Amino acid sequence: MKLLVSAYACIPNRGSEPGNGWNWTLENAKLGHAVWCFTTPEGKQAITDELKKYPELKITVVYVDVPPLVNYLYRFQPFLYLHYLMWQAKAGRKAREIDREVDFDLVLHASMTSFQLGSGMWRVKKPLIFGPVGGGSFPPKAFKKYFFGKWHIEVIRKWTSDLLLLFNKSIRSVAKNGALIVVANHDTYKMAKQLGATRIKMFLDVGLPESFFPEVIPVRDDRKVLKILWVGRIFPRKGLPLVLEALSKVRKDLPYHLTIIGDGTHGHLMPELLKKYDLEAVTDWKGQVAWEVVKQAYVENHIFIFCSLRDTFGAQYLEAMAYGLPIISLKHQGAGDHIPDDAGIKVAVTYPDDTVKNIALAIEYMYDHPEECTAFGLRGSEFAKNQTWESRALRLAELYRDVVPEKVG
Repeated sequence: MKLLVSAYACIPNRGSEPGNGWNWTLENAKLGHAVWCFTTPEGKQAITDELKKYPELKITVVYVDVPPLVNYLYRFQPFLYLHYLMWQAKAGRKAREIDREVDFDLVLHASMTSFQLGSGMWRVKKPLIFGPVGGGSFPPKAFKKYFFGKWHIEVIRKWTSDLLLLFNKSIRSVAKNGALIVVANHDTYKMAKQLGATRIKMFLDVGLPESFFPEVIPVRDDRKVLKILWVGRIFPRKGLPLVLEALSKVRKDLPYHLTIIGDGTHGHLMPELLKKYDLEAVTDWKGQVAWEVVKQAYVENHIFIFCSLRDTFGAQYLEAMAYGLPIISLKHQGAGDHIPDDAGIKVAVTYPDDTVKNIALAIEYMYDHPEECTAFGLRGSEFAKNQTWESRALRLAELYRDVVPEKVG
């Protein structure tokens, strides 16, 4: 099959959007499809180097750039959407031009994964699978005190989302004409329905390489001190202050140690936060570290806690489950939709005081029930094993059969 992959962000060996774009390109080619990947020049050198490892695969990369002024403005946050929308328009026209020669069988929009931004690939007039995409999640207003004073950014994001849904021709064309909309959570499902999409499937938007998994799940017998791990970028929507407040409410006779891995726009506030919640003596903030250090932390700790207030999902959940760590998360958005109920404890998002209290109780439960804690981890690891990029590509291929059965064996 001749497959066009729209991957605005596409860089090998990266996480998040760039990693998604590359992995969907690579895994589809491994399935035997001839793949044309449309992307920006940003990852050109990394892609060129990586393709040398796969001379047998049929991957053609089409680099589409935007005018220099738009590239310059891209460094300023408000112009990110402008850059993307202009790229999509130009990439869509280029794809339509190449389609006259290639005659694509199917188009897969792999990046960016925000529903509201749409895809210029509707212009190709070929069956389009749009996603997996998120973008429909918004944080609960009651929790705005945990946003480092940056709640206004979430308000602006909501306004921008509403405007895009009203005026972005691209997403309206995709919702109306796309063969299938693939969404990453129920929030985005509702958004797609409201815009008139009729063929919608749920599909987790992140995966892991098979090489990520340990040979055996680590044995964690020594629980005299409960070792708790948090991994992520430190900025407002990730909910770190919520976790810190909950830890400050854990009963005093429970010995624990918190390891925080990651940095970000608000990392400089960490000393102040740890002092505020009286957690300095029991916390090790490592900042941004090498990947091998992160993997070792997944081995050494007993539980993984991550309570993001706005997230499509979060690859670190899968990473932690791959190493057999039980999960404490919030029961909303992607985490609520995809983390198995028997892989940890998902805390309801109600009112801040209640949620803080219940996160603290979840930590206490993990300490008091070590055997069940281990069982959570084992069940989570089974789930993670089914979320490799290889297995995800096979599941996505089943959707291809629904859309273009005559082109897929």
